[in-house]
Amino acid sequence: MGTTLHPTPHRPLPLRDGVDPVCFRLPQHLPAAWEGRPAASILLERFDRSQDFLAAQLAAGTIVDDDGHPITATTPARGGLALWSYRLLPAHEPIVPLDMPILYRDDTLLVIDKPHFLPTIPRGRYVTHTALVQLRRQLAAAGDTAAAAAITPAHRLDRLTAGVLLFTLRKDARGPYQTLFSHGLTQKTYLAIAPLPHPTRSPRTLPLLDGQAVEIRSRIVVSRNRLDCYEEPGKPNAHTTVELVDSRGDHGLYRLTPHTGKTHQLRVHMNSLGTNLVGDPLYPVVAEDSPDHPEDPQRTLQLLAAQLSFPPPHQADAGSSPADACHPAALHDSGTRVYRSERTLRWPDGTPAPHHRYLPPMKGS
Repeated sequence: MGTTLHPTPHRPLPLRDGVDPVCFRLPQHLPAAWEGRPAASILLERFDRSQDFLAAQLAAGTIVDDDGHPITATTPARGGLALWSYRLLPAHEPIVPLDMPILYRDDTLLVIDKPHFLPTIPRGRYVTHTALVQLRRQLAAAGDTAAAAAITPAHRLDRLTAGVLLFTLRKDARGPYQTLFSHGLTQKTYLAIAPLPHPTRSPRTLPLLDGQAVEIRSRIVVSRNRLDCYEEPGKPNAHTTVELVDSRGDHGLYRLTPHTGKTHQLRVHMNSLGTNLVGDPLYPVVAEDSPDHPEDPQRTLQLLAAQLSFPPPHQADAGSSPADACHPAALHDSGTRVYRSERTLRWPDGTPAPHHRYLPPMKGS
């Protein structure tokens, strides 16, 4: 059958208020029931909850194919035909924190300090209340329409995770920077708050109490049928270094260094040690969906992408200038880029947990 509405890199329609158009593409081999039917009727049938919204776009001639030619009510269905349109935005999108301090900006990169609960990109109930759409709107409002159209996340943070998040602002920069992340050429340091190690929960945690690091290697599985990820026997595909760097009461502050980038890797590995993160709604048990509580540290995932560093790819650096303004939390020295979050985790009692002294030093600082 045909694919669902989805974003794609090639867009014959422009952004609309920072939101991508979406595409419904007919399969190359049409089902017998679709033969001889108008393509628009299949679209309206397939997305019946958005029928009125799509019908209005059809009448206005704003549903188009890959070449930007309008789809009409009589355009016949054919294999591989794309029907581009604009999505129906949620009537009541969940409210999330939208404060995104900019850590660094030049012609190529935009680095923000993402708050907890803000999604990186549109997904599910969250469309406009996402970092990507909000940044597009800010860039467009400032008159930088080229950057607004080209901005792309070089990596992603979970909605519940706060910290350093990097975007590229030029199409030719996407590949080089995304390759840095996919090839493990970045150094990411996270901080997290979780219960102190306890030998009855996991003997593997004992070295942490002596100030030693613990290396966790396991095979993590992502399933479309589950919200959480899980470990299974087999060749490891995830590796994390865990260190206990501070404590307060019966909780510890952990420095986590991921050497791979599997979904929920840090949360899964901490849970495997019996030290599941404070505020985690998925581990060890999937909790019922509930409203966000950013004011409550015990219901906010205490996980922070605290520092990110990497060597810049030369291809993507052509648009940078030595005179580019640099935030105090960003440092470029000898070609190495370092960005540090200024957010602070909180202990369960609400007390801030200062963490900068536990991060790798910023060269020159």
